[in-house]
Order: sequence, then structure tokens, then C-alpha cells
Amino acid sequence: MKKRKLLIFAILLGLLTLFISFSQFLSPSTEEMGETEKDFSSERALDYLKEVAKEPHPMGSPANKKVRDYIVKYFQNLDVPVEIQSKPVKDVKDEKYAEETGTATVENIIAKIPGTSGNDNAILLTAHYDSVTEAPGASDDGYGVATIMETARALKQMPAPKNTIYFVLTDGEEPGLFGARAFKDRTDVMNKVSVMLNFEARGNTGVPILFETSSNDLKLVQLYKETVPYPVAYSFASEMYKRMPNDTDFTELKVTKKLGYNFANMNGLEAYHAEIDRVENSDEGTIRHFGSYAFPLVKKYMMMDAKEFQAVEESKSNAIYFPLMKKTLIVYSEKVVIPLMIVLLGLTAVIFFFSFKKQVIQIKGFALSFFAMIGSLVAIFIFYFLLIRLLTIVFYSEINEYSMVMFGTYDSTILTLMVLLAVVFSFFFTKWISKKYGTMNFAMSTQVLWIVLAVITSLTFKGVSYAFTIPAIISLLLVLPIVLKLNWAKAVYHYVVVAGWVVPSILLLAPIMYQMYVALTISIAPILAILTAIITFPIVAIVNWLKAEDEA
Repeated sequence: MKKRKLLIFAILLGLLTLFISFSQFLSPSTEEMGETEKDFSSERALDYLKEVAKEPHPMGSPANKKVRDYIVKYFQNLDVPVEIQSKPVKDVKDEKYAEETGTATVENIIAKIPGTSGNDNAILLTAHYDSVTEAPGASDDGYGVATIMETARALKQMPAPKNTIYFVLTDGEEPGLFGARAFKDRTDVMNKVSVMLNFEARGNTGVPILFETSSNDLKLVQLYKETVPYPVAYSFASEMYKRMPNDTDFTELKVTKKLGYNFANMNGLEAYHAEIDRVENSDEGTIRHFGSYAFPLVKKYMMMDAKEFQAVEESKSNAIYFPLMKKTLIVYSEKVVIPLMIVLLGLTAVIFFFSFKKQVIQIKGFALSFFAMIGSLVAIFIFYFLLIRLLTIVFYSEINEYSMVMFGTYDSTILTLMVLLAVVFSFFFTKWISKKYGTMNFAMSTQVLWIVLAVITSLTFKGVSYAFTIPAIISLLLVLPIVLKLNWAKAVYHYVVVAGWVVPSILLLAPIMYQMYVALTISIAPILAILTAIITFPIVAIVNWLKAEDEA
């Protein structure tokens, strides 16, 4: 009965934690953003989008020139000085490419709200206004264009900024970042810029995330946390993106060593560069969330003085950052990663010293449990790998050049079913290994797996280390009284131990798993299944262990 109660408690607490954690993926409402003329309005931004994304408008096309003229006129009507920067395509890439595409020039739109201070700490907002040939580009990058246009309108309702604000809508991003490459020639602008904000999209829905920054970003991300009301940002995404062969305009601009943020939404991948990327399929909540980044950040930076910019620029540490829930972003220095790892290793030494001394576990049983667990993870991986391959055949789908696979609509129901199946497998393997090699031995082997992952990520992939290190430290601290067999570590304390594992592991790792699915599609299912098992194994093992402790 005690085991059943603990297990039900773990399941209910896990679901509650998941609900709280995933609140970070909720966009702010219209009421939360404000509804006055001085506030960012997603409704107005959507009206601009209807003009920008009427039809496909690739670089050099007549439709592209219509979009260009619409944006230029918009800024003129706001009484914002605006110009067009033209550069021959052959000077950006080569003459052969210009001949093949039939496009003579790339044309960037540069608008400017002058600052009153006369200093060089300007703010640069960028997005690209061209689309691919196949799609109207409502999200890619209509969302970014509409966000910048509405931000400019809202800023014009305010007193003149201290620092100059540049709005640059680039051309030719899709065929090769041509606009961004050409814009770097404008040293008269770039030399004055201190911070850049780039807005992109890789789908037509979902919350935008801060997925890339300039280097030494600790103070940069801390300022983002303090300024933005609904922050969603992951250091693991930033570190992963740096290792992937992907590009945005920010890729070209960040070589200038300016401070910078790169934002994008990633849900709705089926609309990416597809004919359905139309206004009628757009998500106003996503645009609203973009606005909740752009408007507050610009308002903050446009009034900062030189000393404040210098403090951000002189930061010599990268940041570890992740959301816990809606409105809550945790940020700390990367320099803390190794000390946390050392604390974890110290706790590990203490736990295992007393575990063997008090005969809580046996060396042979522990070792066999650990290798049996690794074997079960391999089995789960192979099963899911083959399952995905089978499903691609059944649904006449295919794995593309980026190892991604789509089964029609990008539906999170598929992810849910995959995770639930992995949980079932985990229960089965936990019961088998515990029965064969001992409950305590298996429980401690699951802890070791997390410790190993924490050490590996701390040394090689610091941006994601928090997801393994923090749960492992909390779990070991709570398990220690059980290992020491202290009299008070019973009854209600057992629920504390279970909660100490369920809450941090799900709170920190589940959003990463979801973002991996969003970014890489269901093709990542084998990895997600393993991560599900890595979360589930310790929960079930600890419940079984505590039950055995009560019976002893």
C-alpha cells in the first residue's frame, strides 16, 4: 500500500510539475501586453503582415519591390527617416550567381529614429523582408518585419530616445544572407551600433525563444531577464546552434563583435518554406510574444548611458540560463558549472562511502544493475530507431537531408504517445533489474547515471549541464539520510525524497526534450525515449527502495 501511495504521489506531482514548467510556452495575452496607443499591438502587426505576405516575394521579383515600397512608405508615414541601400549581387557573391538568378541588386531598407545624446550606442533591429519562391513568407520572416514595424510605431508615441534606433529590413536572406552581407558595408551605421536584435522564424506558431547571443553574454542575458516580462531562453539551444550548420542574418552581423540577441519561433515546422506559410495560418500570439521582447528591450537600451553599455560589453563570462515557468528565467555564470560539478562529486563520494559501509548496496549487484540499465537504454533506443523507420514506410514519409521526418501535421500528440510508451518500457525494465540484482543496487545505479551525465555535460556541453547537475545534487542530499539510516528519515520524509527527484528532473529536462522535438521532429524519438527512461528509472527505483526500507 505504501508503495502504491508513493507512486501515485510521484505521478500526480510529475504531472503538476509538467503543467507548471510548460506554462513558459504560453504567449502573453492582449491584456497583459496593454491596449493603449503606446503599447505594442499584435492586431496592428497582423494588419502589416497582410500586406507584406500577400504573395511570394523573393529577392529581385516585382512582388519583392511592392513589399519594399510598402515598408518604405510605412516609415515615411511615421515620419521616420528611411533610405534604400542598393548593392549589386555580383559584388556580394559573384557575377555568375547574379546571371543565374537574374537579380541585379540586393536592396535593404534602413530607417532611423535619431537619438538625443549624440553618442554611438545605437540599437539595431533586423529582420529580412524577402521570402522563398514557394511561399508568401508570412512567418519567415513576416513575423520579424511586422514586429519591427509595430515596434517603430509604438516608439514614435514616446519621447525621443537618448540613443539612436536603426530598423533594418534586409533583402536576399533566403538565397544566401545577401542583405546582411551588404549591410556590413554601411560602416557609418555599424560603427555606431552597440546592440543588435534579430528576429527570425522557422515555423508559423509557438513561442519565440532567445536561441543565440553574442559571446560573453552573462550581463546581456541578465539584462534580458530583468527587462523582458515573458522571457523564454535556453543556454543549451545557444550552444547547440553554434555547433549546427544553420545561418540567419545574425550570423553575418555577429562577426562585428557587437552585443546581440537572436530570436526565433520554431513550432509549426510544416509551414517552413512551404506554400501554407500564409497570413491565414499565422499565429497572432507568436507575433505578440515577439513584441514582448522587442519593445521592452529597445525601451531599455535606448535610454542607457555609456557606462551601462560598457558594463555589459566588459562581461567576461558566458551565461547558463533556462526558464522554470512563465515569467521566471534562471541565469547564472558559466563559471559556476565546474564548482557545482565538484560539489556533486564530493556528495557522490560521501554517499557511496556510507552505502558500502552500511551495506546498503553490494559492489557486484550495483555493477550488474548499472550495466543492465545501460543495456535496457540501448534496447529502447534500437526499438524507437526501428519504429521511426517503420512509420516512415507506413505513412509514406521520408527522412530528409537533416535527418528530420514529418508525419503530416506537426502534432505533439505523437510525442506524448512516444513518451508514454517509453515510460511503460521503463517500468518493465525497472522491475526486471530490481528483482534480479536488488532494489537498492538499482536505485543507486540510476543515481550514478545522472552523475555521469552531469560530469560529461559540465566538461563538454556546459549549456545543458544544469539539467543533470542540479537534480543529481538535490537527489543525493535527500537520499543521504536514508543511506545513513537516520531514525527521522521515514514516513513523510519519504515523500520529500520522491518530490526531490520528480520536481527538478521534470522541471529542467522535460522542456529541453520538447524543444528537441520541435527543432528536430519525431526523428529524435530514440533520444527522447532514452531521456524519458533516464527520468523514470530513478523515480520508480526510489519508490521501490523506500518501500523496502519500511519493510526492513
